[in-house]
Amino acid sequence: MATINYDLIIVIDSSKKKNKYDFLNNKEIFFNHTKFRIRILKNFSFSETKLAQLVYDGVIVDVKQFENDIVEVLKFYNNQSEIFIHNYMDKPNIIDKNVKYFDNLNNFDKTLIQFFYERRYNTPFFNSLKRLARSKKQRWHTPGHCGGEAFEKYGAVRDFKRFYKNNIFLTDTSVSDTSFGSLLSHSGVFKEAEKLLSQAYGTMYSFINVHGTSISNKIVFMTLLNKGDKVIVDRNIHKSIVHSIIVSGTLPVFLKVNFNKEFGITLPSRKDEILRKIRENSDAKLLVLTAPTYDGLRYNLPEIVSYAHKYKIKVFVDEAWGAHMHFHHDYYPDALQSGADYVVQSTHKIMGGFSQASVIHVNDKDFKEMKKDFFENYMFFSSTSPFYPIVASIDVSRKLLACEGKTILEKLRKYYDFLVSEIDNIEDFKVLRKSSIKDYFDDPQDILLDYTRILVNFSKGGISKKQIYNYLIRNKIIVEKINYNSFTLLLGVGTMAKMVGNIVKILKEFKYEKREEIEKKIQFLWSDLESEIPPFEAYQSKGEWIDLKNSKGRISSNMLVPYPPGIPLIIPGQRITEELIKNLLEITSSDEIEIHGLIKGKVKVLK
Repeated sequence: MATINYDLIIVIDSSKKKNKYDFLNNKEIFFNHTKFRIRILKNFSFSETKLAQLVYDGVIVDVKQFENDIVEVLKFYNNQSEIFIHNYMDKPNIIDKNVKYFDNLNNFDKTLIQFFYERRYNTPFFNSLKRLARSKKQRWHTPGHCGGEAFEKYGAVRDFKRFYKNNIFLTDTSVSDTSFGSLLSHSGVFKEAEKLLSQAYGTMYSFINVHGTSISNKIVFMTLLNKGDKVIVDRNIHKSIVHSIIVSGTLPVFLKVNFNKEFGITLPSRKDEILRKIRENSDAKLLVLTAPTYDGLRYNLPEIVSYAHKYKIKVFVDEAWGAHMHFHHDYYPDALQSGADYVVQSTHKIMGGFSQASVIHVNDKDFKEMKKDFFENYMFFSSTSPFYPIVASIDVSRKLLACEGKTILEKLRKYYDFLVSEIDNIEDFKVLRKSSIKDYFDDPQDILLDYTRILVNFSKGGISKKQIYNYLIRNKIIVEKINYNSFTLLLGVGTMAKMVGNIVKILKEFKYEKREEIEKKIQFLWSDLESEIPPFEAYQSKGEWIDLKNSKGRISSNMLVPYPPGIPLIIPGQRITEELIKNLLEITSSDEIEIHGLIKGKVKVLK
């Protein structure tokens, strides 16, 4: 049986208490079939500098004053840790999800581990799936493969079962098995998993969604907005936000484009531009921002959120790429800590969730009034047959970051610093740093970096997209994204040291490649998004498919979206310009890039 270590620090105000807790050191506790070992970190004296560098699980606070201040500092450096406060008669009444009071040390070791298990270590949904896999239930319900029996019985598909092994099939079950409760009604062990998720992120409510953040966006829009409502929208949005605008029938006001030619990426909007749009559209119901972006750039949100709230505009942050950020103080404040009312995250991007794993966080004080509508919209966009292993992967990913998040993210930061330094010293490449984009923002502190993404520019060395792509593929490297100027490396919870060393070696060896004749320099035309008629009206009106080359001046009925990054070039209701046509014809004539909305050279426009 593996032993789980639980590391404690002790905050005391008197040397007389020094040995009071020694009995806990190396004490082993068995709880729920798991063995835990309590370890006290010696020679710790309370200071912010030391806390910043320290990895700890729990804290015992045995002082007579300043408890509130101590708790706040401790939570800043590890917002997941359990904080045990000695029960003095004159203690302030601290009500906090992290805090537990104690007044004697009898059975304190068990109390400590039980609190940890119930708050962080437990995975109620995954535990239920494991019990199902071990059970001998006969399955007279969907799915029809009956726990994988079909794939074992018939030789033509036996390799499918043997490739994936048993448990993926044994845990692919149905809502007919009521022992789990229901994801659609958020009951049973689904509800237990969502409560732990909410506790980990410090929200009023958190909801699991197995259909990707594209669907989470639509659920939030349909809950908050009615047809004709005005919404202020980031330019750097995923196509699913435009889909959300269409299905909700809302009227978008888009922030102006902010494009970096050197790296070929759209940047976050300037803060002054956001604040101006809020002032000019004070009747808007919602502000929608993307933070961090696909390329790892994020807003400094507190002032923006506060300004929107001043005008009673709710704030919705698409934090699909930032589910990890709540677990390390380098990222604080994240969207939730900045006061955002709604935040959606993709648990599968940096964390360990399966593809399509997504969560919706709610911190809206008005949510109780619309809770019924939220559940109805959740069901509107959700399947009645959710894939349970995706739910389990969210449950386990939450546990991983809640228990090990600070350690993991500090390791990724070291990888990031090493890769940035090494790659930037290679002649053909340049890594995106804050200094690369300082001219795009009035105050460098308005934009922050996420060190799980590394954007590498290859264009300055006269290298084409085709050549670098083929070189990487030949060396068994698949990057997150590549455009005509740069490619993006993603650091996830599974990134290992050997991968880091390997990518540096491969990029250094590129200098030995024979250079091809450089292709004509091209990149997408990212202009402002402006609809002449409401997007939902353009999308739902009768249209016709015509050749792109003949579409000048026509109003688009669809989006045109290069994928990746999934950011629209044009939206329904927007007039197609000659510049856009030339740009797309030039790109598609030399590259087989996937462009959603462009089918065999044709686009859909209004009749």
